[in-house]
Amino acid sequence: MPLEHPFEFHAPGWHGTGHSPVVGGRYIDRSTGEVVAAPDGDGHQEYAGPPAVDIIVMSIHEDTTQCVFRAARAFPMAAILGHIFTNVIQKRKLEIDSVTATPFAIRVILAHPLTPAEFSDISMEMANGMWDQAESVGAKKAVETCT
Repeated sequence: MPLEHPFEFHAPGWHGTGHSPVVGGRYIDRSTGEVVAAPDGDGHQEYAGPPAVDIIVMSIHEDTTQCVFRAARAFPMAAILGHIFTNVIQKRKLEIDSVTATPFAIRVILAHPLTPAEFSDISMEMANGMWDQAESVGAKKAVETCT
């Protein structure tokens, strides 16, 4: 599958019940240690695991304490974190309680008054807005490469 963004990288899918990376249509069954097939169409689910970055957004504001968003994206942590701060938090002037970032995880705790629908929109923008920036980032990366 071709990459859609200049910062995106290939990350293996992880078998939903086997909790192991799927490589070449196979994964290690942790209960037996055997390498088993994970064919398309067998009903198993795959999710993004390392080296993809886990993104969790929560809120401590009384109107949205029940709201939690989770996604994983195959981008470098610094690129995702930069996008979240520059294109979401600063542009929307959001109040944040805390942000924690490690090489494979970002946790954003919002303290801004939001409706659940606004929380959902903001969380989706944090996780998916990188693709909206693809053309400008690609052009900037090409210029940086040439200079």
